[in-house]
Amino acid sequence: MLRTADGSLTLLSGAFGEPYHSVSAGAVRECLHKFLAPSGLLNRKGRVRILDVGFGLGYNVAVAFYHLRKRDPSLEIEVVSLERELPARIPVLPEPYREAHRKVLSLLPSGEREGFRIHLLMGDARQSVSSVRGFKAHAVFHDPFSPYRNPELWTLEFLRKVREAMDPSGVWVSYTSSLPVRRALLDLGFRVGGSAPLGRKRSGTVATLRGDPPPLSVGEKVRLRKSPYSVPFRDPDLREDPLRILIEYRVSVLLREKEVSSEGEREPPPQSS
Repeated sequence: MLRTADGSLTLLSGAFGEPYHSVSAGAVRECLHKFLAPSGLLNRKGRVRILDVGFGLGYNVAVAFYHLRKRDPSLEIEVVSLERELPARIPVLPEPYREAHRKVLSLLPSGEREGFRIHLLMGDARQSVSSVRGFKAHAVFHDPFSPYRNPELWTLEFLRKVREAMDPSGVWVSYTSSLPVRRALLDLGFRVGGSAPLGRKRSGTVATLRGDPPPLSVGEKVRLRKSPYSVPFRDPDLREDPLRILIEYRVSVLLREKEVSSEGEREPPPQSS
């Protein structure tokens, strides 16, 4: 287990070589500032539906559940979560989130209690997302491991499936500012903006189908439009090997670099988040 900057615990994924949450920013602070706050759920009236891509340790769901019920104790909340595999042992969040987190975990894989309902779909999210029917999310918490470690859950094709499970008024939020991810969202018709940086982490991403998200900086807009790295990850059949996705992405980047080489100096590769 790893202790994060706000005192909460997280785990290191052996499969991906990354912690489940930001150690430098704090796991709880990341849930609040990269997911719950920019999602706009706390300002939403009526029933709330959340699509949680990457359940992980359940922190995002538990923190959202706590604050939504604190605002309205009778609020109906429905969550659909996608996760390949749960860790053998999940650390419980500290107060004031402990009870909410335990309640979420106690209902897995599917259960309902006092107006809170959760469905955890295990396995490859590329396939399980297709079984999300009759559910239109008001918010998507998109929280897989980083795009260059877990690219199959950041492709244009997978994000299209996620879009299909969203309410037209829904908001897509994530910790990443990755160019290929933002480009894919734009290509899918989203309006793309950013969330504030947290700790040493860069800004996150907020995307909407209606309304205007917080704007990107001028520099971010220029890079998104002109950078050779702003080409989406592709996975046409939603079954491609992750390494192959990265190889094909790199080939696309090289081709774009050749196209823009006459315009100036080659741009350095983006950071992994």
